[in-house]
Amino acid sequence: MDTAMVAATNVKSLPDISRIEPFNGTHYKRWQEKVMSTLDVTGYAFAITDPKPDKEKELQNWEKANKICRHIILSTLSNALFDVYCPYKTATEIWESLNKKYILEDAGTQKFAIGNFLNFVMSDEKDISSQIHEYHVLIDDLKNENITLPE
Repeated sequence: MDTAMVAATNVKSLPDISRIEPFNGTHYKRWQEKVMSTLDVTGYAFAITDPKPDKEKELQNWEKANKICRHIILSTLSNALFDVYCPYKTATEIWESLNKKYILEDAGTQKFAIGNFLNFVMSDEKDISSQIHEYHVLIDDLKNENITLPE
């Protein structure tokens, strides 16, 4: 096979990531789930979840999967985050670094949304329709953070 045919074959095997919204620092868990689902369905997620193997045959497969995972992760980051994470050589390094930074920030955002909801109080001094609107905004914030309210 010539080089052009090999390149065309590899490009065809890349998963479609066009529907994954570029991660810009918000809604990390949503982005993370979409990327991991794509990698899992296509069979490449092991480059993130499994350690780098020692055996030559397994190493070749892992290196190919690592390139694809790294490409997908970097391609689904905003330009600013791409510049930060591009120097990392393995998909695992990028994934773990993003986890360390954004899992904590997501937890803080969730606590903020829950606190706002719990502190909401109806008042006779305000217009009822604006208070209902404010309540709906709080509910939407909880939904956006994937927080479910008890029945």
